[in-house]
Amino acid sequence: MSKARAVEPGAIQPIGFLVALSSDWMISHVSANITAFVDKPIDEIIGHHVNSLLCPDAVHSLRNRLALLRGSDAIERLFRCALFGNQHLFDIALHMGDARVIVEAEPSTEQPLGDCTGTVSGMIGRLDQARDMVGFLNEGARQVRALTGYDRVTITRSSTEGPDEVVAQSARSGSASLRGRDFLPGDISSQKRKLGGRSRLRVITDIEAQPVSIVPAFDEQSMPLDLSLSVLRSPSPIDIEDLRNTGVRASMSIAIIIDGALWGLVDCHHASARCPGFERRSIAELFAQMFAMRLEVRELKEMLNAERRARAGSD
Repeated sequence: MSKARAVEPGAIQPIGFLVALSSDWMISHVSANITAFVDKPIDEIIGHHVNSLLCPDAVHSLRNRLALLRGSDAIERLFRCALFGNQHLFDIALHMGDARVIVEAEPSTEQPLGDCTGTVSGMIGRLDQARDMVGFLNEGARQVRALTGYDRVTITRSSTEGPDEVVAQSARSGSASLRGRDFLPGDISSQKRKLGGRSRLRVITDIEAQPVSIVPAFDEQSMPLDLSLSVLRSPSPIDIEDLRNTGVRASMSIAIIIDGALWGLVDCHHASARCPGFERRSIAELFAQMFAMRLEVRELKEMLNAERRARAGSD
């Protein structure tokens, strides 16, 4: 009797491809669309060494990046990498899952964005000019929208006791305002609460896109490939239905983490398909981390000022 399958197989979005490698760099899984990127049938890829698929320089770069991984949730990135030794460049995400090296690649679709640190520094500088918390939160939403180009960017404050609340918004003219709206359990914001765990950023480029399966779907233990940290992971039917019900076709969400806990989310929505480049998404994720640090300081200052006013009033 075969072992029961406890988990359904995953899939990725068709904006790129996936290759999974064993500890000795043998190819154990690929996404079914890999033949659109390399002129080889799948049965000549799986079970072979990665050197038979990628060029030596690319493999060397991947090995170097793998050595930089720290922690079970770490993801390393490479931009504009010539994986196959030709003129086609790819942006790469690299992480470990189930003792396998997971390589995800997207065609590089944008020109280099330059100094990422300088870009984020400029965004943070505009944040610091905000005089109060309302201005700070709205400027954060505006900066993410300027970077990513989505129709609407909101910042949602999470709550463990009641509904989440949209506390800031930057939107294209004509977009419906969500500022001040409560999100009850089951709404989009609540569905993405899982971003506070292993994943910090989740992108859905097109809810109408056909998911791409992983080959083989199950390993020798009848388990699917772990896609918990996959940047290309396909959205769940619940995510798709939630977005469709609100007229959203593409989205991106970034967790705001303060003191190890989920403070809230930066939610980006678009009425049509949209896929910011991987480098641009990485900058948005870095900005969210810096935003959370600034937010924590501002909240602490507000609390201290409130305590001083309370003491002054009691004297």
